[in-house]
Amino acid sequence: MTFTQTDKAKAFAIVKTFETSDPAGDYAACVVLNDGAGVSYGISQFTHRSGSLYAVAAGYIASGGKVGADVIRDRLPTLRDISGRAIRQIVADKRFRAALQAAAATAEMRSAQLAETERLYFKPALTACRRLGFVEPLSLAVIFDSVVHGSFYRVARGVAADISNERAWITAYVRRRDAWLQSYPRLASTRYRMRFFLGQIAISNWGLVLPLNVHGVTVTAEMLRSVSIGEASAAAPQPSGKVIPVAVGEFAKSYDRIESAVSNAVTRADAAKSLWTTVAGTVWQTFWAVAAFLAGLPREVWIISAVIAGMLMLAYLYRQIELGRIRERTVAGGTQS
Repeated sequence: MTFTQTDKAKAFAIVKTFETSDPAGDYAACVVLNDGAGVSYGISQFTHRSGSLYAVAAGYIASGGKVGADVIRDRLPTLRDISGRAIRQIVADKRFRAALQAAAATAEMRSAQLAETERLYFKPALTACRRLGFVEPLSLAVIFDSVVHGSFYRVARGVAADISNERAWITAYVRRRDAWLQSYPRLASTRYRMRFFLGQIAISNWGLVLPLNVHGVTVTAEMLRSVSIGEASAAAPQPSGKVIPVAVGEFAKSYDRIESAVSNAVTRADAAKSLWTTVAGTVWQTFWAVAAFLAGLPREVWIISAVIAGMLMLAYLYRQIELGRIRERTVAGGTQS
C-alpha cells in the first residue's frame, strides 16, 4: 500500500489547519512570535531565526515576483542574518510585513511557500514513513505535523513501543508528545494537535475518513480540492515490495540537527557579543583605574573604577549562566519552524 494523493492532501490540510486555521493554508498569515524566532509567515509559518523565511523570500524574488519585490529584495541581507539584532530589526519593520502579505496573493509567492514546505517538511515526512514502512494516512499526518512543529526526533527516540507495529508505535508516540508539550509552558497551548490525533486513534480512524473536525474547522472532501501539496511530493516515487522498518534515529535525527544548529548558532552569537562587550568595558575601566592611580588621584577614584570593572565581569558571568539555561531549555524543548 502507498499513500494516495488524497492521503497526502488530508495530512497537508490537517497540519495547515493547525498552523493557520485554513485547510489550504493561509499564505498571507504574518505574526511576530514571542519566543525569539521573529516574524513567522505563510502556510508553514516560516520563521526568521530558522532561515526558512529568508529561503521563501529569496525564492519569491528569484521567480520574478513583482508585488512588494523592492522591499523584500532590500531586506534579504537582514533576513539572511539570524542574529538577535537582525531579528529585532525585521520585527520592527512594518513595511516589510505589509510587503509579505501583499505578495501572498501572487502565484510566485505561493509557489515559493509550497516549494519550501515540501523541501523542509513534507518530503522528509514522506521519506520517514517509507523507511519505517508506515502506510496509514494518520501516521503520515502525525509525522508531518511533528516535523513542522519541531523536535520530532527528540520525542520519537524515547518511544518504547515496537516500531514494527505501526499503530502501537504511533499511539505511543502521540501520547509521549502530548505529555512533552504539556511539560513546557510555551508549548502547552499547542496540545490540541495531539488531542486531535488521540481522538482519531480512539475511534480507529487510521484512514482519516472525512469529514474531520480539526481544531474547530471541519475539513471536507470538497475542501481538499483547494489543497496544493507541491509537484515533487505529488509525484514522489513509492517503494516496491516490503519495506523493513529501521531505527527512528537513523532518519529522524537529521531533521532536528538543523533546528539545533540554528539555535546553537544564535546562542553562540549572543554569547560572543556579550563576551566582547564585557571585555571591552572591563579593559576600559581597568585602564582608567590604573591611570588614576599613576596620576596620583584620590584613592576613591581608582577604587571606584576597579569596582566597576569587577561588576562588568560579574554581569558577564551572570549572562553566561542565563544563556546556559536558555540553551538547556532549547535543547529540551525544540523550536518552531
